[in-house]
Amino acid sequence: VVGDCVLTDELRALLAAGREATVNAAAWSGADTVSLFVEVEPARVSLFVRDRGKGFDPGAVGEDRRGISESIRARMTRNGGTADIESTPGEGTEVELVMPRERSAP
Repeated sequence: VVGDCVLTDELRALLAAGREATVNAAAWSGADTVSLFVEVEPARVSLFVRDRGKGFDPGAVGEDRRGISESIRARMTRNGGTADIESTPGEGTEVELVMPRERSAP
């Protein structure tokens, strides 16, 4: 972790999405190590989950599997953040979660 800030409801959502990504990596990647990195900047907080496991095709994840679609992507969107998931079969996966520190007024 680099930096520090007050924990808001939006950042709680970021942490919950990061927890889901970490659990997914531990359960499915086959990697011995899962790395987690968080950086607090003045305008945003970024959380990265990386593994060098077996990777997967994000487009081939079944609709009945809600971890990525609901527990990560939708949770981040509902709270004003973004989720980017890059995975290559045989090379591993990187999840980048970004939450602005202050939401814009509607």
